[in-house]
Amino acid sequence: MTHSIEIFVAAQQAVAAGIPMTPRSANDKEYFPQDWFADRVSALGLPFAAQGRNSYPDFWVGGDGSPPVEGFEIKSLAFSNGRPARRDYDSNSTIPSGRKDGRDVFLVFFLYTGSRGDPRPVHSLCIAQTDLINADHAVAAAHINEGIDGFGSYGDGFIRDRKMYRFPQPYTIDPSGLGRCRLIVTADWAMADTRLAQVGTIDRKIADEALKSYCARQSLEEGETC
Repeated sequence: MTHSIEIFVAAQQAVAAGIPMTPRSANDKEYFPQDWFADRVSALGLPFAAQGRNSYPDFWVGGDGSPPVEGFEIKSLAFSNGRPARRDYDSNSTIPSGRKDGRDVFLVFFLYTGSRGDPRPVHSLCIAQTDLINADHAVAAAHINEGIDGFGSYGDGFIRDRKMYRFPQPYTIDPSGLGRCRLIVTADWAMADTRLAQVGTIDRKIADEALKSYCARQSLEEGETC
């Protein structure tokens, strides 16, 4: 059971109808795709709750008689000169993964045209179960941001230990999706719905060697290890 199908269908219909994303101001770099997504979910009558900034995911959808509860993280990039602005995207403060607190999480990724305060037409849309980006739930769950008081000569400074992560965006992984709307889930879900048509599969190989954690070399005493 998942809400991702009905949300995807509603989003695809909105894209086909040419419903653009509307920035709150010329300087809005974050909220217009979230507002567009929230409008689609609201029109479906699904309960949803937005989380605060720097929280993962951006929205929890479901519950209150409409199980399950699933997370949706919203990201976007400009599309111009025939390509996305970047091959990757920033995940500020949190490691993305397909599970959070025992619930599935989806990445909703937009490519848009337009700029400043003008409406932003949706060029491409991908809703992907976030294991596409990172399937190591344990590493993601172990992530911690810490703040340290008492810094500086007067003891009133604050160290903000906020890690920044960068991962390949979905159209780097699946360039054939450019200009289209795609719903991507793990193969073992074996989803079947008459509103969907399978167009292919994406193979992602678990790395033989991958960084799990790190520490600064200068913080180690001789003979110590992380």
